[in-house]
Amino acid sequence: MRLRERDKRIVTFRPRVPLQEDDGTTSESWGDPIELRGNVQPAGGRVLTEMYGERLAYMRVMYVEQEPPVRLESGRACLDTQDDPDYKVVAVRPWSGHFVIDMEAI
Repeated sequence: MRLRERDKRIVTFRPRVPLQEDDGTTSESWGDPIELRGNVQPAGGRVLTEMYGERLAYMRVMYVEQEPPVRLESGRACLDTQDDPDYKVVAVRPWSGHFVIDMEAI
């Protein structure tokens, strides 16, 4: 399946990077921004309703033709803003020639 070029938009992702302090404690930070171009839609459907339940109203799904260059799970996405992430990445799933990225509003 090919995605229409006119329906695609650029979304900026920030992957999660775990940091370890000198005293041994760990914290998380956000890596360098990665821009992916794809089709963003509201989440819906029977399977997603069973998986996420009431959280589905706050979720978006992005269809991307190329494989994400890094692991995006538990990363952040800037959909409606440029600087502050407003969605967290819940899952990245391969599907018949493209990738599906599930995102939930923060």
